[in-house]
Amino acid sequence: MIDDAAVRPTAADLLRLPGPRRHLARVAADLASGLGCLWLLPGHEVERGRADLYLDRLLADLDDVVEVPGPGGGRAARADGPAERADEEPWPGVYAFGDVGFDYDDGLGGWTAPAAPAPAPPLGTPSLTERLAGQLGLVGDPVEELVDGADRRAPVVIVRAWREDDPVALSRLMRRLQAAVKNAGLPPARRPRLLVAARPEDLAPDAPEALDPGLCAVHWWWSVWGRLDTATLVAEAEADGRSAHGRHTAGKRILAAVRHETVVEVCGPDLPLAARLTGRWNGRTDDLVPALTACRPAAGAAPPPAANAAAAYAPSPEPSLRPAWQAGLLDSWEGQVRCSPVEWLAGADGRDRLDKLVWQAQNRVLLPLIDDARARLVALLPQAAARGARHLAATYVDRDGGRGGPADLASMELGDIWTAVRRRDVRFGTAQYNRLSTLRTSRNKLAHRRPLTDRELGDLVDALTG
Repeated sequence: MIDDAAVRPTAADLLRLPGPRRHLARVAADLASGLGCLWLLPGHEVERGRADLYLDRLLADLDDVVEVPGPGGGRAARADGPAERADEEPWPGVYAFGDVGFDYDDGLGGWTAPAAPAPAPPLGTPSLTERLAGQLGLVGDPVEELVDGADRRAPVVIVRAWREDDPVALSRLMRRLQAAVKNAGLPPARRPRLLVAARPEDLAPDAPEALDPGLCAVHWWWSVWGRLDTATLVAEAEADGRSAHGRHTAGKRILAAVRHETVVEVCGPDLPLAARLTGRWNGRTDDLVPALTACRPAAGAAPPPAANAAAAYAPSPEPSLRPAWQAGLLDSWEGQVRCSPVEWLAGADGRDRLDKLVWQAQNRVLLPLIDDARARLVALLPQAAARGARHLAATYVDRDGGRGGPADLASMELGDIWTAVRRRDVRFGTAQYNRLSTLRTSRNKLAHRRPLTDRELGDLVDALTG
């Protein structure tokens, strides 16, 4: 067993995963091409402080950045309060990053209440436009100066919208700068660009639709995480807990591969759950439900609405899913809208849904190995055929007759070999017969969408490695 404390991802772990890197690269590429960007993130990412981390990482790779301070004046001011301390667990069973002072759970936990609106700014607080002018060292209208200024400067202006208090003013600034750039006919290299990082509620409702796609790209924090992200995190958690003196037999390696893939498939985009389950689960399917429950009890919230098949491939979460997306309850992962298993495990169909995910994981690992074992049995058929390889091929491969030959035996399925053995057209010894029986039973069960039990999995591993 791996200690939970040994598998907590750090900020560096998170930001070097391929999903966030790919997403940030897309935003950076659009900015480099002369487009402004509206970057929409779910509320839970902002409330836990992670959105600021993502934006900071993006800004590190940009040149000529001008960040507009919040109404409070300080860059560190945050409308939603500070991120949780590393030693706190604000959500049931969710652990915090140990070295960066915020809790990262990929958002797939329980429902959370919407963030309370920021308090009204005191009288005399500079407006967004005034704060932008101050950052640029200008006295007049900053939009006009950016577009028509003699210094020909083309900065990337950054606004963290969750620190603003006037969604209408922010939406107006976006439209004004876009219109000014368009009217001036500026080429991409000369365009000042506005990067607004926001939650949907930080903007006027029609703000995304009012933007010109030729001048501004809209990016949603949706479908960011993928199988490789979860698998990488699980593999690193496994490596952290692996004994340097452990004896890794072929059978143990197969069981470890099944365990790894099961964690990845069951947890999906809930990366912290995947890391924690890696440390708690012993790999036995009988113990999977208790391990999941121990990792994080279900929040007891109503499940999110069902999504159609195309929803996962859309560029943004469809409106009916956005409340759940905002709360961090679901995400798009590998072409599916996936909800964390701790949210549905206790439901009426929870065990059926879990069995399906376990079956999918076993399929990915075991079916190629079963086929390799089938090929090894096929290699024995020319010598084991009671009436010769040509007759065996003509009977079980080319049943229409005419072209059966020894080379065709390579396509014989486990069921065909089993039938030939039962009819005594193939003579196998006891060990070969038992191996064939186990392979056939396992293959048939997986083909009927049923996961193998712990005992069946152990028998199959013995057949694969014996």
